[in-house]
Amino acid sequence: MKKLIYLFLFYPLLWQAVIAQDSIPVTFSQEQDTISKQRFVDRYENVFMTKVPTRHMFKLTLTFAPNYLFAVDNNALQTIFYGLGYEYKIAPSFSIGTDVLINGGWGGKIGFNGMLDGNLYGRWYYDMKRRINQGVSVNNFTGNYVAIVAGKRWGKAEVDYQLSTIGVEFGLQRRFLNNGRIEFAIGASYQKYLDGHYPLQFAYGIHKAADFAISSRTSMGLAFGDWKRNKNLPVCEVLRCDEIVQQQWKLLWPKIYLSSRFIQGMIGLAYERKIGSSPLSLNGQVTTDYLRMVSNGTAPQSKNVSNDVQIWPSLQLRYYFTQKEAIRRGLGGQNLSGMYFGPHSDFVYYHSETIFGEGRAEKHLGVGAVAGFQQTLFKKAYIDLSLHGSYNTLNPQPNTKRMLAAIRTGFGITL
Repeated sequence: MKKLIYLFLFYPLLWQAVIAQDSIPVTFSQEQDTISKQRFVDRYENVFMTKVPTRHMFKLTLTFAPNYLFAVDNNALQTIFYGLGYEYKIAPSFSIGTDVLINGGWGGKIGFNGMLDGNLYGRWYYDMKRRINQGVSVNNFTGNYVAIVAGKRWGKAEVDYQLSTIGVEFGLQRRFLNNGRIEFAIGASYQKYLDGHYPLQFAYGIHKAADFAISSRTSMGLAFGDWKRNKNLPVCEVLRCDEIVQQQWKLLWPKIYLSSRFIQGMIGLAYERKIGSSPLSLNGQVTTDYLRMVSNGTAPQSKNVSNDVQIWPSLQLRYYFTQKEAIRRGLGGQNLSGMYFGPHSDFVYYHSETIFGEGRAEKHLGVGAVAGFQQTLFKKAYIDLSLHGSYNTLNPQPNTKRMLAAIRTGFGITL
């Protein structure tokens, strides 16, 4: 009994001796996890170079814009401009610049159809100062802007023409990685043709050859300047090379030109689906072009209105022949990007009320081949460059060609 009493009395002392062997205090606390947020900020800065200062930028660009003064045409060369440009920052929020753009192709008997654009502009990056004060950017060319633009155009079609423009433009420019650049813009301008140098199809005669217009453009390409190059580029953050993509909807970025005498627009939609885990896919797409022209002449036909429309669905079986090698080298994945070729089929409905409809089949049901390159960018954007041709299996009208070939450069977003 006494042993039980002594054990009961001394048990607390024994317990204290045991737990006293580890006297390090253990505490618990909870802190907010900022790793994900910081990782996102670092990725954005590394991709778009928002923390890399620069004052000079030379540009090599492809510009996708409505090529007004030309008819709806099967060849997308009519909507692609190749350009050189330079932009200089005179202050963190202001820049001045210039660019020269050329566009065109060969048009059979008339030879070269095309135009040369020269532009001068001043831009106000209206949110640049605020972003610098917040520490999320430095003095560079990645930002949103409002610009004043003045330009001159020299064109060659059936007759030479000259056009002067002045207007305002709203846009956004992003520089990415070491030498990438992309830009979206929409603007309004006053346009006037030099007397006696207006397009033949407008037949202005004694009427004033001037108009007010709204137009859109998208440009992308290479940029070179006085910035320090980053050796550790997050290329896969831009190209999505590690992601698995089985299917995607693609919206071709619309091209729009609106004025009282000339309206032109182009838009397209596509759906592509991968066949299992193979480098094969089915790509179906449809593009629509519309053109409306109002010509002011002399009596008895003082006003003529014409409408051109083209609807062009197509179906392609694409074989991405570089995909397996890219996966093996760790430079790509099971997605819908890379170089491809395969069979191509299309149907084209083309209706023209202008002189440009001569020599074109109104209906074309063709079979042929396609080769090209497609790349997904920035999670939601894509670019698709292709060359395809097809043979018309229908009986065309006299003096029309059975072969229909086109170079397509499409830029848009994935849905």
